[in-house]
Amino acid sequence: MISDDAGEFGKAVDGSQLARGRILDWFHIAMKFKTAKNSVFGSQTVEPHERIAIETEIDHAKWLVWHGKGRQSVSRVRALDATLLAKEGYEYSRLYWNLRRLYFYIENNAGTLVNYGMRYRKGLPISSSIAESAVNLVVSHRMAQKQQMRWTDEGVHCLAQVRVAVLNDELSVEKLAELTMTSAIANSTSARRAA
Repeated sequence: MISDDAGEFGKAVDGSQLARGRILDWFHIAMKFKTAKNSVFGSQTVEPHERIAIETEIDHAKWLVWHGKGRQSVSRVRALDATLLAKEGYEYSRLYWNLRRLYFYIENNAGTLVNYGMRYRKGLPISSSIAESAVNLVVSHRMAQKQQMRWTDEGVHCLAQVRVAVLNDELSVEKLAELTMTSAIANSTSARRAA
């Protein structure tokens, strides 16, 4: 399963027979690196001639993650951060915060990093962006306020559960009864709160 570091996905696949592990979405990793690299350009504490060296160091750290070497990448970004700490005012800059976010993100998700380059060359997915954009298109269209046949929040949740069960070949009469019962309980609880 490919996802970002949000905890909802772990809960969503608990008990699934098909989900074997989680892979950190490459898109989210790349965005963290891009944010760090962009903050080099705007940093007042970095001299113009140093920017290229710092950007190159960030690119090398990204290359390491792409090739499944997350721990080495964290070490490289930490070393860069330690070097920059000698500069006056660095700890108050966007670059400081973005580098820290980057290495904590990679370090905290080290167990979900894979060799993205190898997966890409084999034609395996490295990002969930295609699925996310399709979901956003369908759901946002049906959830729009001015839509005539607008879905409720509970309806979308139930539909998503049924669709996941179908895709995982886990939909059965018992599973459908369980989803219906769960939905009925949730609706009666929310109805009592509203009253």
